[in-house]
Amino acid sequence: MEKEYDLIVIGGGLNGLLCSAYLAKCGAKVLLIEKRHETGGALITEDFAGFRYNLHATYHMMANVMPATTDFNLGQHGVIPIIPDAQVAIHLPDNQCIVFYQDIEKTSKSLEKYSPTDAQHYKTMMTEFQTLCHEILIPATYTLPIPPIEHLVMMNQTDYGKRLAHLSEMSPIEILDHYQIKHPGLRAALLFLSIMWGIPHNTGGLGFMVPIYLYRMTQMALLKGGSHRLSSALARIFIKLGGSILDGEEVKHISIENKNAKGVITDSGMVFKARSIVSTLNPEQTFINMIGENHLPIELYQQAKKWKWEHRSLYGLHLSLHHAPIFKSEITTPDSQNALLHILGYETEAKIIDHLNQLQQGQLPTAAGHATITTFFDGSQAPKGNHTGRWECFAPYELDWDAIKNSYADQCIQTWNSYLKEPLSIIRSYPYTPHDIEQKLSTMKKGSIKHGDYNPLQMGFFRPNDLCSSIKTPIQGLYVCGASVYPGGMILGGPGYIAANVIAKDLNYTPCWHEPEMITQSRKKGYIR
Repeated sequence: MEKEYDLIVIGGGLNGLLCSAYLAKCGAKVLLIEKRHETGGALITEDFAGFRYNLHATYHMMANVMPATTDFNLGQHGVIPIIPDAQVAIHLPDNQCIVFYQDIEKTSKSLEKYSPTDAQHYKTMMTEFQTLCHEILIPATYTLPIPPIEHLVMMNQTDYGKRLAHLSEMSPIEILDHYQIKHPGLRAALLFLSIMWGIPHNTGGLGFMVPIYLYRMTQMALLKGGSHRLSSALARIFIKLGGSILDGEEVKHISIENKNAKGVITDSGMVFKARSIVSTLNPEQTFINMIGENHLPIELYQQAKKWKWEHRSLYGLHLSLHHAPIFKSEITTPDSQNALLHILGYETEAKIIDHLNQLQQGQLPTAAGHATITTFFDGSQAPKGNHTGRWECFAPYELDWDAIKNSYADQCIQTWNSYLKEPLSIIRSYPYTPHDIEQKLSTMKKGSIKHGDYNPLQMGFFRPNDLCSSIKTPIQGLYVCGASVYPGGMILGGPGYIAANVIAKDLNYTPCWHEPEMITQSRKKGYIR
């Protein structure tokens, strides 16, 4: 391989691929280095005799709004989102079920049989959340964060900004109280969707994430053929644009000369030089392991050492099935069978909170979580006539998972079966534990699926810290843009897109893509900078 490049990107997950492809599109000479045997990061789809298991990313919240979708014409490269009408179902006692649809009005109508008052309150809340997402939150996902004081001043200059600033100080539970959501099953579903990706249920400061989670988790997509289709398409696009990929090779050291990043050295001793280096790894890997204390400003080193991992991870169970499972709730709520995500075992808010408290103490709760039959929507993910199912639930990292993963799988299956007319017809099961997450993707230390905890001191302008949230670091020529960087993980594509814009400007390339209209309008209205 050639030894000198304009840009070297470390890590071939979604953000690394996006940053690489955008800069290659500008004409930059880019090398992408990936430790694993393939690019994609959390966009993993594994094939077991024709049954496709999406081990990590499954639900794509931003599939139809991510700038890369249009900038790279991803649909023409086989990235086909499937967005079911019935998005979420929470299964309740006595075969009752609440179904959440893409359409807010349709969901509100369906809620009237449980509580006309809650139906109206849900409509009021979600209509406001929809507006906040389109006006502020989605555009902000693809632009640089703003320092807290400046951001607060900006928000208080507009009505929608004031509203979002007010919600930001609330916890998810306080937000449900604020909108007077009272029906137990509805509260449980909304709380679960608010906190399922890591924000605390009872802590303020991250309330701005509740609107985007609740609204976008009712706009979710699967990708036809599996989540890996997205990373495969981006890798092909990048190579077609002249980019180079070196996989199966781990970067061990970032070379620093006179406080400038000059290149990388891999575990096999390969040396590459570049004008700029981009790391998509977590802060510990980037700053401590690959650079070291001697080459870092003391404040940056200390902040990297203090980086906090999530106190809860995820346990997954992937199933090959003979037949499609039929939910008992189909009798009372026919559309419950057609929902993309099924919440099982969490009939009340109290049970969710009890489980979260157990997780905080490192305990394994009784099995409750969410399930999806991907082949209800995409028959290509299993042999004809068969089905693929996935279960996922909160789980602590610090357990002997090798000893308990199979017995816990039995508990998860038992919980799922309790909501079905007939037990799951299992051909094969594949437990996937927090330890497996860390072993497969080393950036996810302690099974931390977002490369680090979501708390007020590690979000927004402080992700990963106030020295690096602008994508640039105090080391000249070194940039960061993975899930540990604003706006975070969850297949948003924000860090990679933002990095491409920043780096293109620094390297004097003219971006050959246009700013999305949603960002332009949000900027004009004073919601983002």
